[in-house]
Amino acid sequence: MPNVISLATAPRRLMRLRQVAKVLAKYGFGELLDRLRLWEHANIERRILRRRGREFAHLSRPERLRLALEEMGPTFVKLGQVLSTRPDLIPQEYIVELEKLQSNVASIPFDTARQTVESELGRPITEVFASFEDEPVAAASLAQVHRATLKSGDVVAVKIQRPSAADVIEIDLEIMHNIAGLMERYIDEARLMNAVGMAREFSSNLRKELDFGVEANNMRRFAHNFAGDNTIHIPEVYKEVSTKRLLVMEYIDGINVSNYSRLSSEGYDLRLIARRGVDIALKSTFEHGFFHADPHPGNIFVLPDNVICLLDYGMMGVISTRQRESMARLAAGVINRDEKGMTRSLEGLVEAQAAVNVEKLEADMSDLAQQYDYLPLGDIRFGTVLNEVLRLLVHHRLRLQTHLIWLFKAVTTIEDVARNMDSNFDMIECARPYVQRVLRRRVNPIRQIRELYLPTLDLIDFAKEFPYAVRDIVRQLREGRLRIEYEHIGLETVGRTLQRAANRLALAIVIAALVVGSSLLVNARVPPLAADISIIGIAGYVIAWGLGLWLVISMLRSGNT
Repeated sequence: MPNVISLATAPRRLMRLRQVAKVLAKYGFGELLDRLRLWEHANIERRILRRRGREFAHLSRPERLRLALEEMGPTFVKLGQVLSTRPDLIPQEYIVELEKLQSNVASIPFDTARQTVESELGRPITEVFASFEDEPVAAASLAQVHRATLKSGDVVAVKIQRPSAADVIEIDLEIMHNIAGLMERYIDEARLMNAVGMAREFSSNLRKELDFGVEANNMRRFAHNFAGDNTIHIPEVYKEVSTKRLLVMEYIDGINVSNYSRLSSEGYDLRLIARRGVDIALKSTFEHGFFHADPHPGNIFVLPDNVICLLDYGMMGVISTRQRESMARLAAGVINRDEKGMTRSLEGLVEAQAAVNVEKLEADMSDLAQQYDYLPLGDIRFGTVLNEVLRLLVHHRLRLQTHLIWLFKAVTTIEDVARNMDSNFDMIECARPYVQRVLRRRVNPIRQIRELYLPTLDLIDFAKEFPYAVRDIVRQLREGRLRIEYEHIGLETVGRTLQRAANRLALAIVIAALVVGSSLLVNARVPPLAADISIIGIAGYVIAWGLGLWLVISMLRSGNT
């Protein structure tokens, strides 16, 4: 369990934590931090958390949350953007509001950008680039992009990480991780959602986004998977001039996929573009198991001949062979309106947080399937079905693995884009051949034999070792050396509270002893004297008064009066 007290040992972290607490209190979320007892774990004045955000009282909670995240900075904006993809965790009204979060910020001065480029390359910018535009073509919270031309004449996009971005984000991630730990400790719902696990995965993904070398490798891997496919173009990476904080790639001069009017006026085939975009998403998922996890319209461009180009490979998803098969079974259940098949497919996709009533889950899944019984397949929105499945999982205390939620979101986004380009687009019919291929591979006899080979070897090894393992256990029992270790969980707060109470009690006893002792000294007129009063007694009174005042202030600040 993370320990927020550690933040107090680093002044910079503690200062940032106070800033975050003040912003949340400003927008009316101080009660949540008070419930987490943040004042106790990080020595923050409780009165800060009890402030009411009267200035924003007329706004809804989702609006106030969005404003708070924006004010807290890029790390929390990223968090809000990720949460907007999680209909299994937060209500729809929050998702709608968090989708408004924008990471566009003011660009850094060109002199600063140039210093970063030259520092990363270890040489002047003019030795690498024939030209370099001063104004960025895009600026976000983590980086900004400039158009430039290499000495070879290739036009490139240069992605430059903001100075000190990593340091600021690391502090915020540590704060976020510790708050998630407190949420799991004090809020049952947070434990069900695995708040610490979510914070850990969010931190891991954000750190990968800060390493442009990871993004470059993602682009090369994606390009390898689609080698020879002339329906998609992945920008070329210039590895020799790219680093962890600098990414140089081919400049894409295409048309944004959401610019329907321009695409139509210039003779592009919107239906073909829609079909190709969905095929790319399905192929990357079911055939390669490596998919673009953030394919929003701003990241999708169309090139001549209706070629699709995806940008921003910082957030990618990986799905195992067995998970692909489970996803295929789920999709087959939707296609065939088979609630039992849909329910069974979830076994390879979810993690149970409590005992699951399978019959009730199957009944709810049946109700969901019956909603689409009399609809043509072309009228069923696959993304809507997936979101309904997510809500059922939450209701039954089941948690879908995070990268699979990104997959659900990616599929939903791609389907929305496709339907905006072609109102008659049938996502389910498009997915059918991919699903069938995965399921056919699953029952391939040669694959079955191959999969049984290694487990059979493991079983043979286990059978050989089992008698010796049992003999060792029996020997330890006979010799009295078998130990069972256990750990108390959730008693840390109780221990700290008891320790604090004991300290205060001891201090109160000391104060009382000082008062009594000083009174005896004054009454006995123990020298040295001043105006016939014992000076030592007076000193005792002053010390007792000071300690008593400190004790009262400490109790008032803690809120436990």
